[in-house]
Amino acid sequence: MKSNHKSIIQGKTQRHHMMRRLLALILALSLCLPYVMAAEDAGINHTIEVEGTPIDSIVTPEVSTDGVEFTISLVLSSEAAENGTTVEWTVQQCINSGVCNPPEKIAMNGSEENWSGTITPVETHSYINYDIVLTYSNGEDEKFPEGGFAEGGKIWSDCWVSGEDNGGNNCPDIAVLGPEPMPAPALIATIMVGLSAALLAKRDD
Repeated sequence: MKSNHKSIIQGKTQRHHMMRRLLALILALSLCLPYVMAAEDAGINHTIEVEGTPIDSIVTPEVSTDGVEFTISLVLSSEAAENGTTVEWTVQQCINSGVCNPPEKIAMNGSEENWSGTITPVETHSYINYDIVLTYSNGEDEKFPEGGFAEGGKIWSDCWVSGEDNGGNNCPDIAVLGPEPMPAPALIATIMVGLSAALLAKRDD
């Protein structure tokens, strides 16, 4: 009798733990969902706001292309140039599979006011993130914008994929991007249904 009572208690404890895990997973997925679905700015380039900074202008291509040199040109204010300011840019390339390569900090070429930097975009890239780092004569660095990539420049490629969206005027007629993933909301719903079914089956046991 004691053994049966102990088994019942253990069964209830296991179901309780499973329910807690299921609820935790559902909560985590629900928190991620807005970020998965947020692709309203897909395909829209962003520029760095230079007003009120030591940078007079930044000029970039309107689009980037796999394997074709991508160059940005930057003009410093006369005051910054006279003070011996040097320029670097931090670049991050994101590809159509949804993965972003690690950021790279690259020194720009130039002197005084005029500076430029060039990279070669990787294959199947979606967009290029970048920000600018100025090093002043006293050795101090300052990043523009302060918030980095979240507020920085972004140039989309001529064949990009972002979630369920895609675009660009240089995509092949049939783009081979690997197996088509299940849309995020459907995937989350499938996981939740599967876990619920497993929990109910465990209860029946």
